[in-house]
Amino acid sequence: MKNKIHYVTLFSICYLIISAANGQTLFKTGTIEYERTQNIPATFNNHPSMKSFVDKTGSEIYTAKFVLSVGWKSTNYSYSKNNGPANRFDEMPADQNTVYEDLETGKKLIKKFVLGKSYVLSGDSIPSIQWKLTNEKKDIAGYTCRRANGLLFDSIYVVGFFSEQFGVQSGPESFRGLPGMILGLSLPSEHISWFATKVQPSEPVIEQVESENLTSYSDFDKILNRRLRRIPNFGEVLYKRALF
Repeated sequence: MKNKIHYVTLFSICYLIISAANGQTLFKTGTIEYERTQNIPATFNNHPSMKSFVDKTGSEIYTAKFVLSVGWKSTNYSYSKNNGPANRFDEMPADQNTVYEDLETGKKLIKKFVLGKSYVLSGDSIPSIQWKLTNEKKDIAGYTCRRANGLLFDSIYVVGFFSEQFGVQSGPESFRGLPGMILGLSLPSEHISWFATKVQPSEPVIEQVESENLTSYSDFDKILNRRLRRIPNFGEVLYKRALF
């Protein structure tokens, strides 16, 4: 019996190794913790008014943490915390987005806060990214990820790293479109990035975003143009940031 148990254990280990080598799914449900970092002075073109943020926080980098909960039938990506009360940038629109996705229907709901008001968007209307896969690889949170380059809104360069060892093709915020889970993402021109720091298999409770009073993406874009783009000096930056 003892030898049989050892044999079964060895077989299980071999199976996991072979599965990983073949890119088969090893992660079914659980949580993925992401750290989002943004260089605030660089984002706002080193405007002198951003010095107050650096003086208050002691850093140019604004750091926040998010959690992507992956269930059997749905996912929920939501804000977790920042690096303390001082490390906050309350003026940043859509800074604490929540993204809910029904895996059976593919329907996505995205909740954003802009200037004190919340909006719920249908993910069906969010522009997709034009991805191109590369052979470059990178280890993120213990998973080997493959790099892909893409364009958002036909002009914003995006770098994504994804792993095929997940049963869900998802990622941070509403970024999607790669054949696996996006564990790393960077928008160099916008000085912002999201990288997974911890992957934990579990059976998470998935919270759904209320689907009442939906705003179409085109209407949301008009609202942003009206409320954000006209702000002196920072309008264009805030407008783009609200779209992510």
